[in-house]
Amino acid sequence: MKYQQPINIWNVVPAARIKDIQPGQWVYAGDKADKGIFLGVRSTGVIVCAWYRNAKNSHDFKGYVKSLRQYAQG
Repeated sequence: MKYQQPINIWNVVPAARIKDIQPGQWVYAGDKADKGIFLGVRSTGVIVCAWYRNAKNSHDFKGYVKSLRQYAQG
């Protein structure tokens, strides 16, 4: 995986290109201070990200990210 700067997912045009983002890529939604990890797009079109503050507060960062990745693949 090649490192890229965090991507503002609100600015991905056209929106269908969001599914081309690599899982594990750092993203943000408007504010660069609120970063998350892109985990995929469900078949229903739901974009799944593990937002850093939520993951940090879960007290099980790896488990939180893993369960959301499984959800994204489901």
